[in-house]
Amino acid sequence: MFSIAISIFAIMDPVAAIPTLVSYLEGAKSNNGWESLTRRIVNRAMIAIFILLTLFSIAGEQILMLFGISLASLKIAGGILLTAIAIDMLISGHKPEQVLSGDFAVVPIATPLIVGPGTMSTLIIYSRIYGSLLTLVGAYIALLITYPLLRYSHALLRYLGTTTLRGLGKFMSVIIAAISMELFIGGLRDLGVV
Repeated sequence: MFSIAISIFAIMDPVAAIPTLVSYLEGAKSNNGWESLTRRIVNRAMIAIFILLTLFSIAGEQILMLFGISLASLKIAGGILLTAIAIDMLISGHKPEQVLSGDFAVVPIATPLIVGPGTMSTLIIYSRIYGSLLTLVGAYIALLITYPLLRYSHALLRYLGTTTLRGLGKFMSVIIAAISMELFIGGLRDLGVV
């Protein structure tokens, strides 16, 4: 269960969202102060992330059946998608989904920065492999780890610095690349190619 949580956390990669969140918060300071704005934005993002994690963990199987997609195909596609995300993160230093519109807590923080296509496809695959309950518990553990990172993002950025956060992001991209290869090879194995 903890390996599921760690994998989901690595793919969610909330550390990569910290500079975007802090930049927004610094530009949108309210009269109520930094703490109030941070708490409100992060709490809204957590609710949206909770809903998305729950939806894709529980309804993953139905989503596959609705579109007639086999688990092997999703593993291969998810592996390729995660590999592309990992390579982009390694080269550019940030997650590729930088959308700057809508309710900031939901778009881009909750999705696509934290629950993006890679997280969604991983939840669907894990639901099929490990079952919805274990996937959901793992996703909720990852969410619990994510909350303090976002809630205290300004302090983390101030104490660790941008360079350290980028270094952590690059490390996470290597972990994501390894997970993507496991998915890809597993999909090929399911098809009998490997």
